[in-house]
Amino acid sequence: MNTTSRTTDNRKRLFSNFAALGIIQGTNFLLPILVMPYVIKRVGADGFGVIAIAQVVMMFFATVADYGFNLTATRDVSLRKDNRNAVSKIFFSVLITRLLICLALFLLLVLSVILVPFFHQYAVLYLLAFCTVIGQSIQMNWLFQAIERMKYVTYISLFARLVFVLLVVLFIKTKSDIIYFIFFAGIGNILAGLMSIAVAIKVLKLKIKIPSGHDVLNELENGWHITVSNLSVSTYMYINVIVLRLFTNDATVGYYSVAEKVIQAARQILSVYFQGIYPQVCQLAISGKEQLLIFFKKYYLSFLLVVLLGCCICFLFSFRVVSFFLDNHRELSAQCLRILSFVPFIICLNIPAYQVLLANHEKKSLLRIFIFGTLINLTLNLLMVKNGGPIATCYVVLVTELLITAGLIYEMVKNPKTMFLNIIV
Repeated sequence: MNTTSRTTDNRKRLFSNFAALGIIQGTNFLLPILVMPYVIKRVGADGFGVIAIAQVVMMFFATVADYGFNLTATRDVSLRKDNRNAVSKIFFSVLITRLLICLALFLLLVLSVILVPFFHQYAVLYLLAFCTVIGQSIQMNWLFQAIERMKYVTYISLFARLVFVLLVVLFIKTKSDIIYFIFFAGIGNILAGLMSIAVAIKVLKLKIKIPSGHDVLNELENGWHITVSNLSVSTYMYINVIVLRLFTNDATVGYYSVAEKVIQAARQILSVYFQGIYPQVCQLAISGKEQLLIFFKKYYLSFLLVVLLGCCICFLFSFRVVSFFLDNHRELSAQCLRILSFVPFIICLNIPAYQVLLANHEKKSLLRIFIFGTLINLTLNLLMVKNGGPIATCYVVLVTELLITAGLIYEMVKNPKTMFLNIIV
């Protein structure tokens, strides 16, 4: 195959991946945001604050259950995608390991509900919400991402999200129904997971390979550093809501969460981009860094400018955006959104550094950066939020993301395996 044909083929694969990932992430995050005004009117800002805290707890559980497989397993399969036996072994090892982790996490949740007063108060909400963790653990998006055939899970994800929206509209009517909101999302996740497993086995003709105890332990060992890094990322991303609740109330958390959800939705665009190019970055990192630099120059800089434009629009029209969700206290949420509006751009700046460090197995460097960011985030939260409230929370998020981005770029520049400066010149 000549160079022109390879370039055309790469573009087609990238476009197909972006389109599929866009639909998946869009349905996963935009549809819940679209139902937010309906839910807030039914359960109130304080009820939405309770939901937001439960979602944060489930995000921590989901991060542990994932165990970094969305990065490590994606990389491993992308390098062996033509070997059906190898792919089958990775598939079943990841699935069984995730389910075992889910079992351990559920036992931990049950103990928390029994022993911790806060969890005990909302016991039914948290136990039902765990369905989201199970659902995310059995979804095979990482596999189809690795082989760059995301179209197989696009419609599955869309169906699952539509089921979630339908259940919310039909059954959430009063504040007492808040226990079902995350549960309905979990039902959608489980449906998507079961369907993606069936499609993976049938379409890819995977061979059933039950992993041994050694295989499971090996997966746990390989993913440890990435898991701790991801848990650190989740901590500095989501702990803000919990700390804010410690010093304020459910209603304040609800108003802050409106702005945070908008930014999280914007972050999913970055996630689509990240996941869409990651398999090729892994392959190009082995082929040679010159090709990798050309790839980033071609597919990164224009995307960065688009993200910056979107952040500017969010900043200028923040009040109108939050007005879509709230009838009162809109200025507080709008002010939070204005402060947070450039967070996606800051994150976008570190994508090349983050991906190349991952592709070069620089797990310890990533772990060091994210733990540092987490410690800074927690320290600033505890020092500032008591007196500054949600506005202080927003500035803590902004500072944390700046430090994380600076740390990733620094590690990229000083690493002899990479040439970050050449990427952006």
